[in-house]
Amino acid sequence: WRKSFLIIEDLVEETGATCNDDTCETSVEEERATTLPPLNTERSERIEVVRKAQMELVTEKEKLEDLESALGKLDQTTKQTEETCGEEELGSEYLEAVRSLVRKMRNCPGLTGAVFQIPTFRKLVDIGVRLMNDADEVTDEKLQKACVDSAAAGEEDKTRAAKQSELDQRVISDLPETNTGDLPILGLCPTCEGAPHAAATSQHKRKCFKPGQGINSTVVSDDCLGNNVVAVCVADVSLEEHTAANTPETTVAP
Repeated sequence: WRKSFLIIEDLVEETGATCNDDTCETSVEEERATTLPPLNTERSERIEVVRKAQMELVTEKEKLEDLESALGKLDQTTKQTEETCGEEELGSEYLEAVRSLVRKMRNCPGLTGAVFQIPTFRKLVDIGVRLMNDADEVTDEKLQKACVDSAAAGEEDKTRAAKQSELDQRVISDLPETNTGDLPILGLCPTCEGAPHAAATSQHKRKCFKPGQGINSTVVSDDCLGNNVVAVCVADVSLEEHTAANTPETTVAP
C-alpha cells in the first residue's frame, strides 16, 4: 500500500506543473489582443460603408416615391385630357412606358425588403443583481427588464439592453466613450463570460467596464462579481429615423 501511495505521490508531483501551466491560455489571450483590434477596426469601417450605402438607397427610394406621385398626377391629368380631346393614344403609350420603368426600379436591391437598423444609445440604468448566485440568463433578464421599464413613451417595443459584444466593438451610435459613473457597466451574453470562478452559479465572473474605464474591447475587465451594476439601454432605430435625428435643422432667414 505504501509503495502505491509513493508512486501516486510522485505522479502528482510530476504532473502538477503541467496541470498549473497556463502557457496555452496566455498565448491565446496574447494572440487575441493582437488580432482582435484590427478586425474590430475593419468591421467598423465596413459597417460605415453599409450605412452610407443605405443612406444613398433611402435617397433613391424618396426619388422613386416622388416619381410615382408625379406619375399618378400625370395619369389623372391625361385622363381629363382624354375626356376633353379624345386623343389619348400617344399619351397612354408614354404613361405605360413610365409605369413599366417604375415597376422595374421597384425591383432594385435595397429599395424593398430588409430594413437596416442601428442600435442607438438611450440611457444608463442602475440595477441590483446577484452575479455570484444567479445564472447568466437571470442576470440578462434583469438587465433587459430594467431597460424596457425605463423606455421612453412609444419606444417600449424597440428598447433593450446592449449586448456585451456591441459594447466591446462600439457599434452603438452615440455610446459614451467612458464609464463616468460609480458602478460597472454590464452587457448581455453571449461573450459576457469573464474569468473562471468555481463558487459562482455561472462558474465564472462577468465582463464589465469599471468606473473610469473606457468602453471598448481593449480595456474591458473580466473580474466583475458585484451586486450593483449599470445596464446600457439602446433602441433599434431604422436608418431613416437615425438620419433624421442626426440631421441638423436648417432655418430660413426671413
